[in-house]
Amino acid sequence: MVNDGVAALASGTAGRLYGCVLIAGTGTVALGFDENKNFKRASGGGPRLGDKGSGHAIAVEALGAVMKAYDGRGPSTTLGEKILEELKLASAEDLLGWAYRDQGWAHVASLAAVVKACAKDGDKVAVNILDEAVTELVSSVKAVVQSLTLHGEDGKKQFPFVMVGGVLENRGEWDLCKPIAEKVTEMFPGAQAIQPQVEPAFGSAMLAWNLHQDSLSKGGRENRSC
Repeated sequence: MVNDGVAALASGTAGRLYGCVLIAGTGTVALGFDENKNFKRASGGGPRLGDKGSGHAIAVEALGAVMKAYDGRGPSTTLGEKILEELKLASAEDLLGWAYRDQGWAHVASLAAVVKACAKDGDKVAVNILDEAVTELVSSVKAVVQSLTLHGEDGKKQFPFVMVGGVLENRGEWDLCKPIAEKVTEMFPGAQAIQPQVEPAFGSAMLAWNLHQDSLSKGGRENRSC
């Protein structure tokens, strides 16, 4: 049994437990393995422990910006209009009831897509929120890579850098993967950015297959030694 982030990594490495994966969906986590199977993770503690860069955190920042604009404490933004339209609410006042009616993360995190759409349309507040999210996500990757020395002693060693999760998907909205990949490869030139074409569940299957093959190989060697 492994963390679901391990399956996400395996989906981009054909089942190999090596490299770093960044997951950004409702929550976020970065984790990785070095060649000796040493493990490191960063972030992933949920909204109360500061999962900055996650869909939930992006949406919370957006909701805060909407209320600031409504109160006159912050700059105007199209986020208010678009979020109210998405939620079918009449005014910013209605956000109070909506925000506290359901304590689950997912209903808030779903608004991250609205933030990405507003950013693509040029809303500066939305762009700033996403720029900050990129910075936070890159910091998690940096912590994992440096802890495991995936970049090697010379800083240029190649390693897989896998990116998965709804926040990182590009559906014609604001693309977060490109700036993240650019910042990571700037710090670690050997990082090979990968957006898997298969689901993490398929990564689990590849991982299980590789572990099975390793087990058979070790068993064969033990039998021969006997």
